[in-house]
Amino acid sequence: MPSENEHLAQVHHNLAFLRDFYNPTTPYPDWAITVAFYAALHAIEAALAGQQLHSQSHIERRRYVRQLFPHLWTIYYRLDVFSRRARYEGFRPNPTLLRQLVDHDLPTVLQSLGISP
Repeated sequence: MPSENEHLAQVHHNLAFLRDFYNPTTPYPDWAITVAFYAALHAIEAALAGQQLHSQSHIERRRYVRQLFPHLWTIYYRLDVFSRRARYEGFRPNPTLLRQLVDHDLPTVLQSLGISP
């Protein structure tokens, strides 16, 4: 299993990629939400690894988030759902929703977990 530092490195890697191409009117909103979700996922995994926990699946990770980080559940789940819809259903969030997800929800997760972008 990746260590806390390895997950944090992936968070920063994803954030760097997101900064390079993201703007609210990007023609690739599906990729923006996907990268934002995976940055949040690795932030959660870093926090779990810091507690010597590791999730084996999205289902298990969701359970950990609900139990250990209930204040992040709604935000994390929203990122998860819209990312999954973008990946598998061709969903393209409009600029307003994309700003909510990338400019508000992702930073909220990071800040709550003490991760600076």
